[in-house]
Amino acid sequence: MLETLTNSTMERWLLYLLIVGFTAAIFTSCGKDNYDAPSAKLTGKVTYNGQPVGVRGSNQSVRLQLWQDGFALRTPIDVYVTQDGSFSSMLFDGTYKLITVSGTGPWSHSSDTVVVQVNGNTEIGFPVRPYFALSGISYTLEGTDLTATLTVDQIDQTRSIEDISLLVGDTKFVDLGHFTKQQKATLKENGTLTIRMNVEEQLANNSALFARVAVKINGITEAVYDSETKKIK
Repeated sequence: MLETLTNSTMERWLLYLLIVGFTAAIFTSCGKDNYDAPSAKLTGKVTYNGQPVGVRGSNQSVRLQLWQDGFALRTPIDVYVTQDGSFSSMLFDGTYKLITVSGTGPWSHSSDTVVVQVNGNTEIGFPVRPYFALSGISYTLEGTDLTATLTVDQIDQTRSIEDISLLVGDTKFVDLGHFTKQQKATLKENGTLTIRMNVEEQLANNSALFARVAVKINGITEAVYDSETKKIK
């Protein structure tokens, strides 16, 4: 009887130890799968000659890519550019390479990379070579007539202007995909241009109104924009 009791007790202890060990293995495995989230924020702006380059901010149309060497699964991190040329991404500390993506911006794609050392929150500038650069942009509203003046400089001699647009919209997010009225103009390559638009209907029907200019380039999906929108109402 004593021998039977002893054997039964030992069996219970063995079963208990097996359960404890199995449970510990499960929790250890789960712990390995639950990594800490990245806590370092990389922020920056796409620039030309130190000035931000305006792009289409809607639909995540314009992006850059971050790469990090030394990992078995080497996949890029997409970094989306907002309409004022700024971007941000949450990352782990480390060394990254930031590059342009062919066909996703109003600038020439380059195989050159910008090496970014992330150590906590990090701010950088990312220089690009746009096909055209905009400067001297101004907006004037007189009564119901809106006038925009801008200077366009051709940076890439292999590209030409398709058209130039003055856009207005009822939010601060204005681009060729989001506007309430558009007035087009033409310019061959370089120079200063004035575009006029009557916005009587838009002023009457909207509580707020914003203006922005855009230059569409032949053969290129993305236009280059004013890096800011101008509130005219």
